[in-house]
Amino acid sequence: MTVWSKYPKEQREEYIQFLQVYGGLSNLFMQKHGNTIPYLDSKFQETVFARVFRSQNADIGNTPHDIVSAFGDVRVGLGLKTWMNTKPSFQKVMQLKALKNDIEAVKGNPEELIHKISSIKNERLIQDYKRLGLKEDSNIYHYVTRDDGRFVIQESAYPLVELDKLKMNKIDGRSVNWTDGLKEYKYTFGDSQIWMKFSTDFPDTAVLEQFDVSIIDDPFDFLLTSFAQVSRKFPKANAEITEAYLPLYSYQSKEVEEKSGLNAWNAAPKNKGSNTLRPLGEIYIPVPIEFHRKNPNFFVEDIFRFIKEKQSIEFTIVLPNGNELPGRLTGDNLKNFQSGSKTLKKPDGKKYGQSDLGDWLLVDVLGLKDRQLVTREWLMKKGTDTVRIWHEDGNRSRIYIDFAQTDSFENYMNGAEVDYSE
Repeated sequence: MTVWSKYPKEQREEYIQFLQVYGGLSNLFMQKHGNTIPYLDSKFQETVFARVFRSQNADIGNTPHDIVSAFGDVRVGLGLKTWMNTKPSFQKVMQLKALKNDIEAVKGNPEELIHKISSIKNERLIQDYKRLGLKEDSNIYHYVTRDDGRFVIQESAYPLVELDKLKMNKIDGRSVNWTDGLKEYKYTFGDSQIWMKFSTDFPDTAVLEQFDVSIIDDPFDFLLTSFAQVSRKFPKANAEITEAYLPLYSYQSKEVEEKSGLNAWNAAPKNKGSNTLRPLGEIYIPVPIEFHRKNPNFFVEDIFRFIKEKQSIEFTIVLPNGNELPGRLTGDNLKNFQSGSKTLKKPDGKKYGQSDLGDWLLVDVLGLKDRQLVTREWLMKKGTDTVRIWHEDGNRSRIYIDFAQTDSFENYMNGAEVDYSE
């Protein structure tokens, strides 16, 4: 059974309609008319998919999964793509610029090279499984290919690379090509990209729908006429989101401090004279005073009143995997964003603690092991050094959190626009 077939028929038909309408407006985006292959923007595809299928937009920039759909207790991660021509072709599936030097270091050994690239790809996938609460064997690519006056919707398996079955196909100065018996991959040295071959000939690929797209000759006139016919206010389609960003490092030193923040587990034992190490997940996300000055009303109205009264702030942290944790803003100048509660207890009677957030963020998703000190360089190789936080419709009691691209906090503080879905 395909994932597509699990969505209600009405939603599938609505999704197709949105694609037909967008494809019909292709001449809005073309400098020269006459092209009979309709256009489809990938960001529109992600947005409309999430809207129609009531799914979670999980794209935070260069992450493996764009969308998460929930079917009961089963969460499915989808990579969404679109390109021209329904024929076998390689398409970009992962960017590895941050690890370019590590990959180039083994370029002289082709077998080691394809194993390293495949291992990195798997690590990125597993990191996203942990982030989003996904299983290894239920995720797919959903993609739309565009032909002459036509869209074709297809679905393909999205597995881990089988590292014990790697076989070299070809290597030259520009790229290396290999297979694991399930998929065929290519890595291009110039842009540090992993590509994967897509084909309707593969047994793990299904053609879901094919439909015509009529390109409107003058979409500008169509838009003006359609807008003039609208006599009511547009309804509110989505929740109003207030977002901000926090660094996973010290804003002052630009590094992860050795005994605080994500390395708070490395601080001295809590009990004087004890040799008991703190749990590895015992962390907090630093909240610089500059953040509060820039955004004093994000967590509460006038946070400086709470700082003056040395009053902590409690809320619910909503993780991208669907789980929820009690959270707190505490410490001097309310500088610690962490999990835990003074009053709430887990169903088993145990207290929620500082490790609950750290176990997900640092241990499960980022894969910290064996009490290795976290550095900003280590974070950047993982593809992040920032988290995005937001609340919806002014409800500050529920703070959503997810990872963001490298330098997102610096851009946020400098007033630059942050595109977390790039």
